[in-house]
Amino acid sequence: MKSATKPAMAIRDAVPRSFVRVATLPGSEAAARKAASRAVANGELMRVRKGLYYKGAKTRYGTVKPRVEDVVREVLGRQAGFGPAGFSAARMLGLTTQVPARMHVAALKTVESIDGVEQHKRSNLRRADLTEREVAVLEILRAPESYVEGGFPRFVHAVANLLESGGARWEVLRKVVEGEHNTAVRANFQAVDSRLAMLAAA
Repeated sequence: MKSATKPAMAIRDAVPRSFVRVATLPGSEAAARKAASRAVANGELMRVRKGLYYKGAKTRYGTVKPRVEDVVREVLGRQAGFGPAGFSAARMLGLTTQVPARMHVAALKTVESIDGVEQHKRSNLRRADLTEREVAVLEILRAPESYVEGGFPRFVHAVANLLESGGARWEVLRKVVEGEHNTAVRANFQAVDSRLAMLAAA
């Protein structure tokens, strides 16, 4: 049940660099929407999409806008099995200097368009509990020759370093790959797996 606190007060009390949802503000929906609209007009909030706003931190250079990746996380939710795709995935893992015009994201669901984001829907439900870096590895497996500067060997070494640092779980990925429909992902996973075994034995 929503508290009796006024929506405008809840907005003022919101932590800077946080998202504010009309649906979670106290009071009636109409009052919450009006309060959010007034907060946008006075510069207290930024509208992200219908029903979702962002309270940016104030600096001498202006109000800080939300990062695209933070908007994606907020909109898609934590259990959407999402992570970067394509060159966005390669950039996350430090494997390319390419800067895509839009952030590419793979997830188990897509939503109404998000500014600056290209969405790719994946149907493998085993992805639900993966971290963003693990999703990035899966997405690069679709075409490492296209996304990785330095080719397949560099990708293998990046994966090895990621596993060593605890940034990805190889056995978890192995089970997820079994549910991938893309044949390149499965074939490239086996190739990486063989290279990792050779590195471990060296």
